[in-house]
Amino acid sequence: MKKRNLLYAALIVSIVLALNSCFHDHDFDHHNISVRINDDEDVYRMRAYYDDDLTGEVQRVINTHLKQHHSNALVRWNTEKEITLDDGTVVYIKTKPGRLKVKIDKTENPEEGYERVREMCDEIKDVLASREDNE
Repeated sequence: MKKRNLLYAALIVSIVLALNSCFHDHDFDHHNISVRINDDEDVYRMRAYYDDDLTGEVQRVINTHLKQHHSNALVRWNTEKEITLDDGTVVYIKTKPGRLKVKIDKTENPEEGYERVREMCDEIKDVLASREDNE
């Protein structure tokens, strides 16, 4: 009977850990750089705060990704808009020097569009992390 209870407890812990990995927040917070990613079943969000001098690098990553998907939109120093890519993917982007918000509704966009936005955010996170590693 004890083994069965232990097995049930282990099963419950495994399920909780598995669910936690599906609905999670990722934080990267060092010195003047903070990145928060929330990826739940409906919405993917990224919020980043960083030194103003990194704004150009972040915008370069965003604009490179937008251009790859035939969008005529460009992100500049102060941008707040929904951008529609050629495949119909709609992504909200808000930038200010040293600040970035990206949001995509996963229920209203194709999965491929969500994956591309997530890849763009991962690249932004890598750019910010590599800058932090060099300090």
